[in-house]
Amino acid sequence: MKGKRKSFWPFLRFGTKEVSQETIGIIGTGDSVGATHFAIMTAGYLSGVLRRRCAVLEWNSHGDFARMRRGCAKEDNKSTAFKILEVKYYENAGINTLLMCKKSGFETVIVDYGTVGDGGFKEFLRCDRQFVLGSLSEWQMEAFLEFESKGNKAEKSWETFLTFGSEEARKNMEKRLKRPVRRIPVSVDAFAVTGEIMKFYQQLF
Repeated sequence: MKGKRKSFWPFLRFGTKEVSQETIGIIGTGDSVGATHFAIMTAGYLSGVLRRRCAVLEWNSHGDFARMRRGCAKEDNKSTAFKILEVKYYENAGINTLLMCKKSGFETVIVDYGTVGDGGFKEFLRCDRQFVLGSLSEWQMEAFLEFESKGNKAEKSWETFLTFGSEEARKNMEKRLKRPVRRIPVSVDAFAVTGEIMKFYQQLF
């Protein structure tokens, strides 16, 4: 219900350390691998547990943030910016939105670039941390492998995550790529927290 979203983080809000400003880019190797879900989860952890001021930018044309605003945000207006819990979300974002957020005191700016085919890959590579999401499900594996085998040096800078696929396939992919391929824990609700999700993010941050 609109405005009724309850935070699952308060009991975990203990002391924080000062962090410098950073941008985190998230991009999927194909459709429906969970880039937006992961962006929301990550912002929830960073704001609710680490107490960072976070903004999440929708740098793609999927329209997911508009639907989220209508369903969850307290604001009932035409604004492309809205707040859920302690995170500020921006629809239809681009370079001007990113620069504005950097000047507005946000400690972490998370950018959801959608998929590789949405045209934001070059901007994605400019982020301080780059999270690539893929799937090893049979119908999505080809796109994942094609992206990961681009044959350029850029791939050494990004961190690879897996949303679907067997554990055996994940281990085989790690051997093939010669770098970690982390599995994102199953999360039915991007705003909720479980022990497995907490452990995952503690290792990541």
